[in-house]
Amino acid sequence: MKRSAIVLLFLAALLSSFSCAPTPGAVDERLAESLKPVREEFAPDRRVAVFTVTPERHGRVVVAKGEVDNPEAKNKALEVLRAAGEEVLDSILVLPDPALGNNTFGIVTVSVGNMRSKPGHPEELGTQVLMGMVVRILKERRGWCFVQSHDKYLGWLEEGSMNVTHEQGVKEWLKAPKVITTGYFGIVRQRPDVKALPVTDVVTGVLLGRGKKSGGWLEVSLPNGQTGFIEASVVREYDAWRRSRKLNSENVEAAAKLFVGVPYLWGGTSAKGFDCSGYTKTVFRLNGLELNRDANQQALMGEEVPVGGDFSGLKKGDLLFFGRKASQERPERIWHVGIYLGEKEFIHCAGRVRINSFDETAPHYDPDRLNTFVRARRVIGISPIPEVG
Repeated sequence: MKRSAIVLLFLAALLSSFSCAPTPGAVDERLAESLKPVREEFAPDRRVAVFTVTPERHGRVVVAKGEVDNPEAKNKALEVLRAAGEEVLDSILVLPDPALGNNTFGIVTVSVGNMRSKPGHPEELGTQVLMGMVVRILKERRGWCFVQSHDKYLGWLEEGSMNVTHEQGVKEWLKAPKVITTGYFGIVRQRPDVKALPVTDVVTGVLLGRGKKSGGWLEVSLPNGQTGFIEASVVREYDAWRRSRKLNSENVEAAAKLFVGVPYLWGGTSAKGFDCSGYTKTVFRLNGLELNRDANQQALMGEEVPVGGDFSGLKKGDLLFFGRKASQERPERIWHVGIYLGEKEFIHCAGRVRINSFDETAPHYDPDRLNTFVRARRVIGISPIPEVG
């Protein structure tokens, strides 16, 4: 064999040995697999918990990188990696980001705050929070904050949509006398006059600081310190409103029908636009009950209802879930939710908030919903279910 051929064979073998070696900084897939049980323990649902730890191989050292929202999750991840006999360098950030200092809370200052999947207005809308609600800030990036809402949902909220504050600031806001908007919409104005310039709009469920009443107007304050006047007929004293909540089928029906005609909005949870689960969430919140955010999360609440033939096992106010039933080949998948009204009728947000029927003879019969109906859950009269704080 010629010398040149031998040299080429040697170089090919050498390159082959390099190609089999892990690339510096690449994720070690074997170790990543070992972290799956930790992720399942601390963050089984990425919509409400953070665990993004990845083990990167740098020669003999493994760098554990990523973020968690629970110190115990970090400790457990490092323990698993070290138990595999690895030398581990800890580069895991525990949220809230220490760079935030004490300012790890925000109080929403716009009528409807949009929480998005990524920082930026073009990004997908995940959910909404209303004026006066408190969010927990986990990190900040270029004018956007990664926050967790009162129902644990995660998303990015523009910093200008809230009053960034500390724990004491939240306590002061929570103990301050407040009113809640119970009318469909309202306007806070600069003076107690319908012709005065607006300060802000408000929607059902907004919280405002309570001031003095003057005639048919009430002086109110926003979480950012601005003041104005709102017509007293569209608000109620918040503590009295909370005490008056009675979760029963009639009240749920009344709240549900209040929003008939409101258009569908992916990620919407306000009278400006709902998605299906944002609608059911709002209806029950107005009756004192805090449902989870998404349809498949709501499908885990309350108790299962035996539907029975001809839907005879259902009661008014039961949650109806639609999607794909489980089979031997595929698991159940829930993608829509509505509220049962009785007599085979249900109300839901699909295109807009509307009433449909399972009855084939009814003019508002919805065959698609009948064909995709999966099951029902009952939350009225069932505990423990979170109450509105």
